[in-house]
Formats: sequence, C-alpha cells, structure tokens
Amino acid sequence: MKRHDGGFTLLEVLVALAIVAMSVGALLGTVTSSASNVIYLKDKTLSEWVALNRLTEDRIDANLPDKGKRTGESVMGGARYVWEEEVVELPIVKGMFRIDVRAHSTGELVDDSRPVDKPKKQALSKSSPSGSSLDKTAWTSTVTGVVSSSRSARNNAGPSLLGNLQGSPNTPPNTPPAPNPPKPTPP
Repeated sequence: MKRHDGGFTLLEVLVALAIVAMSVGALLGTVTSSASNVIYLKDKTLSEWVALNRLTEDRIDANLPDKGKRTGESVMGGARYVWEEEVVELPIVKGMFRIDVRAHSTGELVDDSRPVDKPKKQALSKSSPSGSSLDKTAWTSTVTGVVSSSRSARNNAGPSLLGNLQGSPNTPPNTPPAPNPPKPTPP
C-alpha cells in the first residue's frame, strides 16, 4: 500500500495553472475593455463640448452665420479637435437657421497651457459634396441648434429693472433727464 504525502500531483498543479491563466486572461480583457471605454467617453464628452462651444459662439455673435459648411479646429483637454458646421435656413420660418455642429478628436496631443490664437472672423470653407472625405468621417458628437435673425442689438440694451431715473446707478452717462410728469389740476 502506497502512502500519500498530502501534496499535489503534477496533473492537479497543471489544471490549477490552466484555471489561473484563463482567469487572468479574462481579467485583463475586462480591464482593457474598461480602459478603452473610458478613453472613448472622454473623447465623446470633449468633442461634445467643442461642438457646444462652437454653437454658442454662433449664437452670441452679433452677425448671423453664413449659410453653408465650415470647418475649423479647437483645442480642448490637451487634444486637438476638428469641427464641421453646417448652417441651413429653415424653410417654414424665414429668418431662422438650423446649425449642425459635428466634432471629433484628431488624436493629436497639444500643449494647451499657452493661449490659443483664435481668428476674429471665420472664413467660409467650400461646401463639400456628399461623397467627400468629410462626409465619411466618423464624427464623435453632433449638436444641433437654432439661431434667429430677430436679435436685439447688444448696444441698445433697453431700460434696467429700476427704470431710467436720472442719478440712478444704472443710468448710462450722457442720458437726458426723464420728462417731468404732468401736474394734477386742482379741483
């Protein structure tokens, strides 16, 4: 009769190592998938911010955007992003424009600690046909907004909530005094 020393046989050790190897492989696959999802979500969030910033620039600009397509670049979160904007006049309501802004990361890292030189005026780029390389680009985010031609002038901001009283802290300089109200007639 053989005496068993209580140790593992070679076969048991090999089976245990195979189980550990498969478990580590599955664990590494999960970690890799999670890391790539985090990178994708970061790119998606930042590209949406780029598109929203571009839409906001169009909305606060004193001039209406020109109809057609334009492209440009922005730096956000240490990376360069490319955006494409398309402005179309709405057919039903004259003076209203739909703006679609699409953005994606170029993958190029940028030192964004220095100020970025932004052009003051936007140049209109050529419209590209539907089969062009821009239309085949996989955009990460798309934002749509509406701009109207019925905007009030910023320089003519209107009266404040307190009214236009002479000597009021909200009265702009060089404002003529308010007319005197009519006096009541005695009975």
